[in-house]
Amino acid sequence: MSHQLIKELVSDILNLDDIMFSVNSGNGICEVRIERGLPVRINDKWMTIGNEGKPWHIHLNLENVITAKFVKETRQNGMNGYSVRFFDSNGNIAMRANFVKMYDDNGNLLSAKSRRYDELFTKYGKREVISFTA
Repeated sequence: MSHQLIKELVSDILNLDDIMFSVNSGNGICEVRIERGLPVRINDKWMTIGNEGKPWHIHLNLENVITAKFVKETRQNGMNGYSVRFFDSNGNIAMRANFVKMYDDNGNLLSAKSRRYDELFTKYGKREVISFTA
């Protein structure tokens, strides 16, 4: 299985501002506000996001991540949430890239921020679900 597509997608997400990764360990969730331009490395089945010598980094087992899904959802407050979710073979979310700070203080959607989500969606073929398996 080639891991190039998932590496490219994660790298593109890391090149954006105001992203929070949520990683599901199975027993809890870790949320990390990422810094723009963090390195992404793949060694065998493992993707490492961030620097191992820094206060935090993420290891993601790529053998278990088979799809990504672009999600726009209406939240309880009436505002839309934007994310890219990475799913394992059991349909569970392994990692989620949340697009945060999408609205101004008056609750108005920031067009520049929604546009960056739409541009990412367009780059990946306007497909809601992307498969990482051959």
